Amino acid sequence: MSFLWVNCYESHNDSLVIKYNVNENYYKNISFLWNGKSRYDMSFNCVLNNTIRTCTLPVKESDHAQMYSEGIIACTENNGTFQMCGYYVPLLFFPSPLIISEFRPKTRGGNTTLSGYYLELKERIFVHFENPYFNDQFRWVDGLYLIPGAFESKTPDRINIKLDVYPGCGYRTIVWENLETFNFTYQDPNIEKIANNQSTLDITGTNFYNQSIFVSVKIDNNIIDPNDIISVDFENIKLKFNYSDPFSSKLNVQVGCCDYWSNKFQITYPPIPSSVNSIPKLKGGLLIINGIRLTSSPSSNNNNISVSVGDSNCSIVSSSSNEIKCNLQPLSNPKLNNSQLIIVSINGIVNTNELLLNYDIPYITTFSQVNDEIHIIGGCFGNINSTQIQINGKQVLNQIKSINNDETILILNVQNQIYNFNISMESNSIKSNEINVDVKMFARINEIPSVGNKLINFTLLYVNSSNINSIPTIKILNEQSNQIIKSILTNVNESVVSCSFLIENNCGFINYEIEIGNQRYQSSFSYESPLINNCNLNSNEIVTCIGKAFGNSYNETSIIISNQSISINKEINNSSYESISFQMNEEDNILGELYLNVCGLSSNKVIINTIPIFKNISIPNLFNTNGGYIIIIGKYLNNNNTNITIECNGEEILEKECKLNNSGTSLECDIKLNGPNDKTCKLLFNYDKNNSNNIVSTFNLIYKSPSINQTSIINLKQGGILTIIGNDFYYPIDKVTIIGDNGSGDNLNCDEPKYINDTMITCFIQATNYTFNIKNGEMIFINVSTNGKSGTSKVFKYLTQSDDSRQYSDARNIFQNLLLSILIIIIISLLFISNI
Repeated sequence: MSFLWVNCYESHNDSLVIKYNVNENYYKNISFLWNGKSRYDMSFNCVLNNTIRTCTLPVKESDHAQMYSEGIIACTENNGTFQMCGYYVPLLFFPSPLIISEFRPKTRGGNTTLSGYYLELKERIFVHFENPYFNDQFRWVDGLYLIPGAFESKTPDRINIKLDVYPGCGYRTIVWENLETFNFTYQDPNIEKIANNQSTLDITGTNFYNQSIFVSVKIDNNIIDPNDIISVDFENIKLKFNYSDPFSSKLNVQVGCCDYWSNKFQITYPPIPSSVNSIPKLKGGLLIINGIRLTSSPSSNNNNISVSVGDSNCSIVSSSSNEIKCNLQPLSNPKLNNSQLIIVSINGIVNTNELLLNYDIPYITTFSQVNDEIHIIGGCFGNINSTQIQINGKQVLNQIKSINNDETILILNVQNQIYNFNISMESNSIKSNEINVDVKMFARINEIPSVGNKLINFTLLYVNSSNINSIPTIKILNEQSNQIIKSILTNVNESVVSCSFLIENNCGFINYEIEIGNQRYQSSFSYESPLINNCNLNSNEIVTCIGKAFGNSYNETSIIISNQSISINKEINNSSYESISFQMNEEDNILGELYLNVCGLSSNKVIINTIPIFKNISIPNLFNTNGGYIIIIGKYLNNNNTNITIECNGEEILEKECKLNNSGTSLECDIKLNGPNDKTCKLLFNYDKNNSNNIVSTFNLIYKSPSINQTSIINLKQGGILTIIGNDFYYPIDKVTIIGDNGSGDNLNCDEPKYINDTMITCFIQATNYTFNIKNGEMIFINVSTNGKSGTSKVFKYLTQSDDSRQYSDARNIFQNLLLSILIIIIISLLFISNI
């Protein structure tokens, strides 16, 4: 008997289905045997559909508890014909169990309930399963394994059966007798607690696995090196983990067993503030909190740091991994406890240790020597009237010079004979710590030396008694030779030594080292800075600056104008240190600010007082009726220092707004003088009527001659008014002449010339029979003369009585249109001018 192997079994809650080929034997009835006898019988309903016969075993709810046996026998048929009874049915040819609830054993194994139907159709001792983890301890050579436990036998509950499960993890597959499968997974690992023991992590939870090859640990999504896992068990994993990051952080930890991952468990590395300074309760102040992990990682997108002291917030000033600085306001209630708890929070991670701020406890951190003063630095110093000072264990009076308002700096009045001492203080009836103060010798220059002064006086303070009689020396560190100079004059008063040195350096910065006995002091001083009172430029382009503290050679002094250093090609004596002179070069621009640099010290900035220098005058165009413009060429021309006067034929013209180019080398000046007479003019700078030396140039203004463009046309036999259009007509008009060109020399005067404007004049022609012997319509010359200026043009045209009237009309119309156009232009121009 053969069976259909592909899709031949179906297991349902209410039925079992087996499919056969049309010619195969099939089950008709089955009996469940117990102790060799039938204890429960059931029948199949079979239906043929083409070549497939489907046999269904109906299952009622009450049948489930009865469907178990030590063996199953069946009666078979073939195409409705009885074949046999007593056929022992192997589970290889029967539907699989139907699992009705989740089956997830613990990784440790043990009794686990497998719930389903048809589990005990034939009582099982065990079933096989497939294990994908080839390195597991429970693996057979042939790739099949016992189910992770054995079925509990002889159980009264045939639906919920206990299995004694072997240990395991991850994904597994049960293989039923008919080779169909059921997939399940062991329970996922779960982290319940993590103990952080400095260099190790102890992870406690459930459903870990005891085979390290199947165990992984993630910390912030990074899988740790398997070699760092120390030990594994079902409830505990121990691994090496030395967190050395100096930043507060939260880390997510996960355990994976057979690639199934646990919940994310967070461990924190909180800030640990370890110490804090004290501040005055009634004034508040700057808290400096020291410790470790006091900030978050720079790679973090968030760095939210807060510090609270009791109920008060401390405003963050700065933070680093081992220090937080913050400003704490005074206590609003001075009766509050002098000790307040400090809470540091880094991105929500707070410190777990306890640190208290104790108010009003004086402390000294260090000292500094500022010239001849000793500054004690610390906090809670109180005030000058209540704070007591102990030097070398003894209370001393009148030694406090000042205490700043924050009570963090105390300045001592140290006696000159005290060089090394221990100091402490008492404030608010609380004594501070004690520090050692070692006072160093200090040298003070008595006054800023003037440039060129060689004798420099110093006062030496805190000179040890063993050195008091030694001769002071000074070494100028600027020099390559490191020459040592002895004091030429020494005076001693207790531990104060006055001394004087002859130093050849006469300007700039001086680095020095003074030595007396075995005490040394290094510092620097500077000579006085150069000061310029004024700088003037003369007509020879020599600049002279007057002031003080100038250098005595050009090696010591540089000159900067408009932020550019200028080269000096001519030295003029200035040994008095109060003046300096130099020749300007052609390419130098001195219109900007000037300052001196003397041995590295800069002077004030000044504007050079210049005088204009004239070169020549350019007149690009002839002047017209209303004037024209000239270009004055020179140097140092500007509207601030140059008053220009132009005098033409005795008439003065003051030009205050000439247009200056950027370099100050030319001025363009409009001159509004009417023609036509040419004029001889004088150019004067800074004109003074009482000083004839102001004249710098004489030049001539040449005006344009009249030009004639068009005339009206008249009949000579009738005479009349002639209109002449042109340019550069001047008032008054002297003469208008019509010139014949027949060689006879005959001319015709146009009487009563009248000036209309600079583009139009008129005159009257008497009636005449004169014809100039030319053809009608030909042009002849006309001349206009005014004040010695004369213009001639061949534009005049006349008519006689016999001329064609139409030609005359056309000519008249053309001229009238010309006059109308000129009139319109004049009116528009007048309207435009009136609106300005």
